[in-house]
Amino acid sequence: MFKLKIAVGVCAFNEEKNIRPLLQNLTSEQELPEDCRIIIVGSGCTDRTLEIVREYSARDKRIEPIIEKTRRGKASALNKIFKSVKESAGVLVLVNADALPESGTILTLVHELMASNAGVVFAQPVPLDGPDGICYRIVRVIWRLHHLISVIRSPKLSGELCAIRTSCLLEIPESVVTDEPYIELAIRNQDYAVHYLPSAVVHIRCPTNIVDLLKQRKRIWIGHLQLKRTTGFTVSTSSFKNILTAATRLKPNEAFYAFLGVFLEVAAYSQAKMDSRNGKIPYIWEPIKSTKISI
Repeated sequence: MFKLKIAVGVCAFNEEKNIRPLLQNLTSEQELPEDCRIIIVGSGCTDRTLEIVREYSARDKRIEPIIEKTRRGKASALNKIFKSVKESAGVLVLVNADALPESGTILTLVHELMASNAGVVFAQPVPLDGPDGICYRIVRVIWRLHHLISVIRSPKLSGELCAIRTSCLLEIPESVVTDEPYIELAIRNQDYAVHYLPSAVVHIRCPTNIVDLLKQRKRIWIGHLQLKRTTGFTVSTSSFKNILTAATRLKPNEAFYAFLGVFLEVAAYSQAKMDSRNGKIPYIWEPIKSTKISI
């Protein structure tokens, strides 16, 4: 058992369909220490998310709800978690509210972090099985490319499940659209490495229709463009060279959906550039509805 204090942080907005499976996973499948803190920030929730969190908190003292009456964006929620754990834990594990880590994955990540020179170690996101169709197959190819680029080129931090040294935590400006690239840059600037552990798997819910997928990809591109404009930093998955190198490793049955994905990415990138120029920056994300439905 770990002597090092571990905290788990979850940001949730209207996740009543997903928060119960995650809490069940954290409390029964991860073998977290008795002194672990599981902090759930519920931001402006209008559904049963907080009711479910309180229900679990009454049964497990490790679960600590933090309530934001007004939704202020993910950066605000993360900063509350950072402030809460900075002096009380050595490692902060971040997990998305709509994700499900495989059994024992969290401690595996923590072990890897403490045995290395890394500031953060992240797991491999794998889409949960969903309705088989064009959107589902494009999503799987997108995440395959993410995996391949992180393996053969440079790791691009994924916030679906990661373990971070709390000494590396820096406040995130609330104007930041996508938190993972900002956290990655902050860690690299402190001369810590970013490690990818593909054997640690976290299952994630993804958009199940093209409209929602386009919205999600546009938001991601806006965040990447914003960070490049303000800091000059480019994530490895935004590099055409890296994408092309990874694409050569795709299986034959993935190539067609990768080709379709190119058109979607071009559309998302074009819309992101236009919105960025017009000052339409989604500091508070529009929920992707099809990821809020349990599969």
